[in-house]
Amino acid sequence: GGLGGLVRKCGTLSNLPGCPPFDPMALEGAPIVQVAIEPADLTALPSLEHALRRLDMSDPAVETGCLPTGEHVLKCCGEVHLERCLHDITTTFAPGIQLHISPPLVPYRETAAPGGDGAACASTATRHARLTVRAASLPPAAAAVLRAHAGVLYDAAQRGRSWLASRLPPPLASAISELQAGLAG
Repeated sequence: GGLGGLVRKCGTLSNLPGCPPFDPMALEGAPIVQVAIEPADLTALPSLEHALRRLDMSDPAVETGCLPTGEHVLKCCGEVHLERCLHDITTTFAPGIQLHISPPLVPYRETAAPGGDGAACASTATRHARLTVRAASLPPAAAAVLRAHAGVLYDAAQRGRSWLASRLPPPLASAISELQAGLAG
């Protein structure tokens, strides 16, 4: 009985027919880690599918699905979240089922290509703050200066924030001044 099999992730209950549905919860992040999961004994596949459906309904940040290849995929918001979800499956939703779990996979969707200038906008879950980032290619002259001073940049990065301080060794300080002049001109 109940609505467990009818409502997935969120729902609005009301005794008024004109009640508008509430918005689903806005989550801070999207699932970024995924694993393929299958039972060691294929006769337990229906139990695993049921467990994945129950996990999907109980955790709003989880995504589960079946790929066209037949693999069952569990997507989570990080390694710790993945460990928690696997623990929930093996102890609560499908105890006693031995599972084969693939190594975690994090899809990489970033690119740096010529002509890849563009803007991206992100906002907080409450939509009180918005961050807009615009990416643009470096001018060829600036890229050449940075390549020529790669050693200086490496040394500065190794020193952390102290490279901005006045305690820099004279050769590094003059190299940074030369780099700044090259970028300005």
